[in-house]
Amino acid sequence: MRSILVSIMALFLGICLLLLGNSLLSTLLVLRGVAEGFSGQYLGILTSVYFLGALVATLMASTMIKRMGHIRCFTFCTALLGCSILAYVLIISPLAWLVIRFFTGFGVFVMYTVIESWLNGQTQDAYRSRVFSIYTLVNLVAIAASQQLLRIDSATSYTLFVLASFLVTAAIMPVSWTRLQQPHVPVDMPSMSILKLFDAAPVAVTGVVVSGLIMGPFWGLTPLFVAGLDYTENQLAAFISLSILGGALIQYPVGRWSDRMDRRRVILVTFVLGTLLALGMALSAWYLPVERTLMTALSVLFCGLVLAVYPISVAHLVDRIHKDHLVAGSSGLLMLYGLGSFIGPAAAGLALEYLGAGGLPAYYLITLALFSLVLSVQLIRSRIIERPEDHESQYVAMVRTSPNVLPLHPDSEEDVGPPEERRNEDRESA
Repeated sequence: MRSILVSIMALFLGICLLLLGNSLLSTLLVLRGVAEGFSGQYLGILTSVYFLGALVATLMASTMIKRMGHIRCFTFCTALLGCSILAYVLIISPLAWLVIRFFTGFGVFVMYTVIESWLNGQTQDAYRSRVFSIYTLVNLVAIAASQQLLRIDSATSYTLFVLASFLVTAAIMPVSWTRLQQPHVPVDMPSMSILKLFDAAPVAVTGVVVSGLIMGPFWGLTPLFVAGLDYTENQLAAFISLSILGGALIQYPVGRWSDRMDRRRVILVTFVLGTLLALGMALSAWYLPVERTLMTALSVLFCGLVLAVYPISVAHLVDRIHKDHLVAGSSGLLMLYGLGSFIGPAAAGLALEYLGAGGLPAYYLITLALFSLVLSVQLIRSRIIERPEDHESQYVAMVRTSPNVLPLHPDSEEDVGPPEERRNEDRESA
């Protein structure tokens, strides 16, 4: 295990530097946008455009990697992202920022795909789960640590933009320096339409859509929400860091719980608890804005529950489809997640604009309450309450992923399919 970690340390370092710069930029843009007088509705649309670029990236990344190779593709997107970050302070214009933000999302998610497909190609089957857990830990620690860089200077200065560009550009050095062999990219993969995906795992589809609708605004608009509560930049950095790190600790027990009972019930309970926490956050923002300890505690619990929805949904997908369709199914889920992340920030921005500081948790409340009803109907129709389903795969924590990283799931090498199909295969082998 140690030799494997040493060999892929350059990839971990590259993704760490990338996330430090990009996560700093995400918060920085909201603070600078507020200082420039941009509305909450516009900042929501700006976040949606970022995820639109990410959605396009998921469709083009494999073609780009096949054409350029992993290192050159990573280099191209690093240059694109580094230039984009500097362009924000060179051209302070709402229209220009929308164009730049699209290319930022595109570049970042192509780079994610490069790193994750490379990790998959370099990891032996026996160590996939552990490597993926470390990769997830690097993601969350880098995102949380990046917020502390806000203490260096004000968002109205150019210093933090230069620092973000510096960190992203530096990410190319360990990736270019490594002597790891670039993995082979398969030419042909089985396809799976969204309708077939919904037929196989409707709850997984619902889960990732809701995850996108919630996490898109969370990543993009939390700084605006916190700024509306009159937090200082240092308090804002601490709030976001604690929410992410505390949420990361919570999702592991939630995930292990989903390994011991029906995942669909766990997702429903997560929705219901998230609804109650969102209600508490909204009431606290409207009536107790100075009670910051309570707001932070509610945000930590809420973040932990919502972060767990995506990986539980992926694990449920692994339960329900054959291994030959894992990559295609993951691509479909990621596309739905991207669609939710595209729609969510624009809607949440409207809520912030018209409902004040409590608008963001109010948006969470409405979304989770509505989809709790949808999920309840799905469970009743499948009679899941009376007949629990057996589970074969294991939960693995993940923030978000590209289609290339699903093979790192510990059960992706096993013959997974619907429970009825697995039982028939067991009878035939017997």
